[in-house]
Amino acid sequence: MNNYVLSETSSAQKDLSAYVALLNYRFMNLCIKAEVASLMPVTIYIGNDECDIEDVADVTLPNDYQMAVYPKNPNNLSAIIQGIYEAHPEFKMEIKSNEGSEDEASKYVLYTMPEVDENRRDLLMNGVKGLHEECKARINAVYGKYQARFAELSVKVSAQDTDDANKALDDVYGKCIDMTDELLIHKQQEIEEGYEKYVKDQELKKEMEFDYSKGIKLFDVE
Repeated sequence: MNNYVLSETSSAQKDLSAYVALLNYRFMNLCIKAEVASLMPVTIYIGNDECDIEDVADVTLPNDYQMAVYPKNPNNLSAIIQGIYEAHPEFKMEIKSNEGSEDEASKYVLYTMPEVDENRRDLLMNGVKGLHEECKARINAVYGKYQARFAELSVKVSAQDTDDANKALDDVYGKCIDMTDELLIHKQQEIEEGYEKYVKDQELKKEMEFDYSKGIKLFDVE
């Protein structure tokens, strides 16, 4: 395959793959489970400087549904909270201190992902389907553009090179479509897991409330 064909094939792969990466990024920012990557859009303003989250804090995942954000400088705690709030107002926030310490320098922020109740599950399911369809439409548009360009190759390169280029294009296109479908399935499963967790949490809450009420009745005086 000559250099021109290789260059065109490489460009097609780059353009098609970019939409798969964009879909993955959008799915991560829907935040059913905690994703450190969801903090990528966060901008922290320290004075006149714009900082990324990794510049000013360390982030850990205590469990699948929470993120702990530790300021590298305790004086930046408020700025970090404001930056994350502007990007993700849906996060539940709690200011915590390291166990056994009341020192300002020990404070960090614990973020809990929003619950996936029935309404949110429906909204998320519709949302991910819409994003998936939009991504595939864009991939199809790029694929069509390169099909037209590759159809013109026959006047510049050999028939074998043209055939190889089209096969390479079809292969990249097929893989990108498969990846978008896999991303959708994975996100749908994640949404369902979030909903199942919500249902279990609600059931446990009811059980605890019931047990508590029974306990109170033990002390009733007639």
